[in-house]
Amino acid sequence: MNPVIQICSSSEVYGQVDPKDVPITEETAMRPASTYAVSKATQDLLGHTYFMCYGMQVFRTRMFAYLNPRRADLFATSFARQVARIEAGLQKELLHGNLESTRTLIDVRDAMKAYWVAAERAPAGEVYNIGGTTTITVGEFLDLLKSLAKVPIPSRVDPNLLRPKDVTLQIPTTEKFTKATGWRPQYSFEESVSFLLDHCRKEVLQ
Repeated sequence: MNPVIQICSSSEVYGQVDPKDVPITEETAMRPASTYAVSKATQDLLGHTYFMCYGMQVFRTRMFAYLNPRRADLFATSFARQVARIEAGLQKELLHGNLESTRTLIDVRDAMKAYWVAAERAPAGEVYNIGGTTTITVGEFLDLLKSLAKVPIPSRVDPNLLRPKDVTLQIPTTEKFTKATGWRPQYSFEESVSFLLDHCRKEVLQ
């Protein structure tokens, strides 16, 4: 038996990328800037080593930022949940960290489909970036949620939400993955934001 093994790595392995290296390809150097990113880079490299040394059917995917209502630690989910709480009168103001970071966002449903497609079609030994097509700053995303809110949303920076070293430029190209598997995102950015905010509103009212 020779199972297919997918290493779910992260765009965080690239660290702070020089603007001249954007969009980020799979050949961009890994420069992890957090303990989490170091752990992901280690898994990434170990996976490739097991392919090279032992012929195991290992491939790696590096997922960029995604919109997932069930991941409370993601900035987008945190913002949407706080908006829903303020609308419901359960919270006075929205707290946030750095708003200058740039992210390329993908719907979680597209992200999970990409993982499945990768396991079915991606050749062993390869590494693939997976991400969306909408690039936006964290601040612009917050402004979008405020515009969709049913009440005014006051907000302020919380120093506790600022990272010691922030990764501020995460714009990928997914051309390699698309060519290898035929995968493409199916949900529009507008559908993804609506899905996120509706879920948070229902959750808050439960």
